[in-house]
Amino acid sequence: MKLWRRMTALLLGMALCQGAAMGADCGSGTWSREEGDGSYITLRVPVEMELDAADSLYVAVRYADTKEPVALSSEYLDGYLFATVPAADAARPLEVFQGGEVDWTDISYAEAAYGASQLQNRGIVQGDEHGRLNQDAALTRAEAFAAIVRLLALEPGEDPGYSDVSPEDWYYGIASAARAVGIAEAADTFDPHRTVTRAEFTVMAARAMETVGWLEIPEEGDRSALDMVDAEAIPDWAVGAYLALQDSAALLITYRPTEEILEGLPVEESLAEPDRTVTRGEMCTMLYQVLRRVPVYPTETAIQWGFDREMPVVDGSTSTYPYTEQLYSALFTNYKYHTQYPESHSKSHESYERLIGGEVDVLFAATKASQELAELAAEQGVELEYIPIAYDAMVFFTNEENTTDGLTREQIRSIYVDNAYDNWSEVGGPDAALLPYCRNTDSGSHALMERYFLEDGALSLSPEILQGNVSIAMSSALTDVASALSIDPPAYALGYSVYAYYYNFEELMVDVTPNKLKLLAIDGVMPTDETITDGTYPLSDYNYVVIRSDEPENSPARRLAEFMVSGAGQQVVSSAGFLPLPE
Repeated sequence: MKLWRRMTALLLGMALCQGAAMGADCGSGTWSREEGDGSYITLRVPVEMELDAADSLYVAVRYADTKEPVALSSEYLDGYLFATVPAADAARPLEVFQGGEVDWTDISYAEAAYGASQLQNRGIVQGDEHGRLNQDAALTRAEAFAAIVRLLALEPGEDPGYSDVSPEDWYYGIASAARAVGIAEAADTFDPHRTVTRAEFTVMAARAMETVGWLEIPEEGDRSALDMVDAEAIPDWAVGAYLALQDSAALLITYRPTEEILEGLPVEESLAEPDRTVTRGEMCTMLYQVLRRVPVYPTETAIQWGFDREMPVVDGSTSTYPYTEQLYSALFTNYKYHTQYPESHSKSHESYERLIGGEVDVLFAATKASQELAELAAEQGVELEYIPIAYDAMVFFTNEENTTDGLTREQIRSIYVDNAYDNWSEVGGPDAALLPYCRNTDSGSHALMERYFLEDGALSLSPEILQGNVSIAMSSALTDVASALSIDPPAYALGYSVYAYYYNFEELMVDVTPNKLKLLAIDGVMPTDETITDGTYPLSDYNYVVIRSDEPENSPARRLAEFMVSGAGQQVVSSAGFLPLPE
């Protein structure tokens, strides 16, 4: 069956795009993408009706021949809807129709009413003859599987083989279809009237998304990564499903106040309550949120640049991770579920090693490669290409209580190379101990130190500093300096980072330490947006997209480099908290 569906999908894709690659926009808004193993095809359907904000909430997709709604369809996105259909139905004509909010007579909770209306428009749930959803009724296994089967447009297979299911039962076809694709377990009984727990429905919803190909349920998972205080109560067989859906914020969660007070209000904690029975209303809320927050759809920008077909493998330094996050956010809905989205960057040194070794295609970098990395690239016959995408700068900072407002480059070199001073009064400041912090020598910040103060590696940091105050992470470079403050006797620390990271991370420091920092002027010039972009601040620099020079023309990596200096790419730069290039 799967092989036949896959062949059908490929043939239909060729017919739809007249030989173009799957995922291509083939003119007139036609766009398609094969999902997972090819059992489903996603198509982009243009919305040609005029819509106001309210109407756009309820537009949906249906088959033009039968008027049957397509359950797996997106919300309105920039003039289009996305519809995911079984591969065998991919050639059937689709049309957009105007649904509406259902006047459920027994629902007062707005989120449940909205979710239930959306599922009703998509043909997944129905009310009774009196217009009631019966939202507070406990959800049975037969009802839960019915919703999942309708969502996936599954067809009944053979006799499901359950001893408690007969052909006369309304759920006979439901049980058959659910078991055929492995959503319902291969057990002796179906237990159609048994109520469903939160853990069970979480597994059902995750398996549905995995069936389409939109997520992968880990076989083994670390429950400590779950954000619920009762995560230990989640059954082992459900942990993977919880982990797979956690980023969607669609899990059924209970919130309760704690004794901790923040800004006059009690802090809440979240509970999974995995054994709690799910109601029909909760099922509608969760299933609609999963439908909204798991599928990854390309934006118009992604399609225009070809990133819907292929994304380069991206890495970079810690400070440049916001670029990757904002890039994916600009190109895809629900971008955290994109198969190539990295949850973090490697550190600067490691990311350059990976680029040189061919493990990744593109780096976002706050500095060019260090002397050591440049030698490694030369040894391996790799030439690196640097494309400036934003302004940034190396900055130095100290404790806010320090009355020192600036340092000269010569003073900084003397501090870090010669360990020449141990009191701020020796550099024009107060009578207080001077505690210089440095970064580890394989960090991007150290590469900047090499460039500006160590004569490209010809000089070294003072051994006394390297053996003492080394900040091993970009975040600790700030928190170490903040925490080093001493009032009696007075002592102030000195550290360095990059401008954009300093401001992006500074607001988060209150969670670690109440001590505040301030930037220092260098050679009499304060680092500001203006002095960095006009170059008057002496440690001004760029951020770069870095690729290998042998990247083919029009490769995903080269297209990403071109994108980042385009208008849309520079908007990504701004959204990431960096200083864009001049227009």
